Amino acid sequence: MLRKLGWLVSYSLVVLLLGCLLFLRKEAKPMGDPTARQPFWAPSAPCHSRCPPNHTVASASLSLPSRHRLFLTYRHCRNFSILLEPSGCSKDTFLLLAIKSQPGHVEWRAAIRSTWGRARGQQLKLIFLLGVAGPTPPAQLLAYESREFDDILQWDFTEDFFNLTLKELHLQRWVAAACPQARFMLKGDDDVFVHVPNVLEFLDGWDPAQDLLVGDVIRQALPNRNTKVKYFIPPSMYRASHYPPYAGGGGYVMSRATVQRLQAAMEEAELFPIDDVFVGMCLKRLGLSPTHHAGFKTFGIRRPLDPLDPCLYRGLLLVHRLSPLEMWTMWALVTDEGLKCAAAPIP
Repeated sequence: MLRKLGWLVSYSLVVLLLGCLLFLRKEAKPMGDPTARQPFWAPSAPCHSRCPPNHTVASASLSLPSRHRLFLTYRHCRNFSILLEPSGCSKDTFLLLAIKSQPGHVEWRAAIRSTWGRARGQQLKLIFLLGVAGPTPPAQLLAYESREFDDILQWDFTEDFFNLTLKELHLQRWVAAACPQARFMLKGDDDVFVHVPNVLEFLDGWDPAQDLLVGDVIRQALPNRNTKVKYFIPPSMYRASHYPPYAGGGGYVMSRATVQRLQAAMEEAELFPIDDVFVGMCLKRLGLSPTHHAGFKTFGIRRPLDPLDPCLYRGLLLVHRLSPLEMWTMWALVTDEGLKCAAAPIP
């Protein structure tokens, strides 16, 4: 088994490296220089976006860190064009796998496509959600990925932690236009391991016309007032003592009914810089509450449990924070028919 695993990982890495070289050499459809488009999130250069800044807000937020000032200055900018788009969903799509990625995360996308994301025969649709990240990797690489795999959904705004809310909003719009028939949607990060058979088993019997948002639910979370961390939110941006309940952004599942209702709520809500909290705010606006499930590990598997024990993964739905190599390794182990596991409850 170990020899088989080592061969699989080595082979996958070699294929990935060769593929990257081919990407760079192939002629692709002209995409232009992403930096020339000047998306609104461009603090290193003058902004020439079609959406003008709100100078009144900018002047009133001079005491905040630059990232927060920039977010507030352009928070009203909510409409960005699609640069790369996959085909729409088929009529029998049961589960849409919408994975947040970045242009440079080629290895993570390759790992997902060759492991848990490759089970396409069960009415599944896999897409990766991207913004613009400058000249690296070159636009030809993403153009090739888009043509070869038909799973890249990229918009003309800059990749940034505070722009994940824009991904959320634009994903909802794309689903409404190109994938409204999907019964359920799993949205997660590109460093998660999804045990798709367990997710499908959990959803068996659920009515997509009924509201459902299930994941690792966080309750009574305090806004972080530490200016040195990326989750810092000043009182001027959120005055309440606690956030509403929300599912950790590493990964959660929604029904078609909830997806449709969330889109309407997001169109009316003011954008907030932390995407999973923003979804929780929209749920509260709708009078909905997320459902907690112990099988979603959006903080990873914590010690003293072994974070890479394949027997634990067999009983879970989603585990966060894996490298591409760990994803390949866990896939080989979890799908090994010779793996023997004692019955154990979900940790």
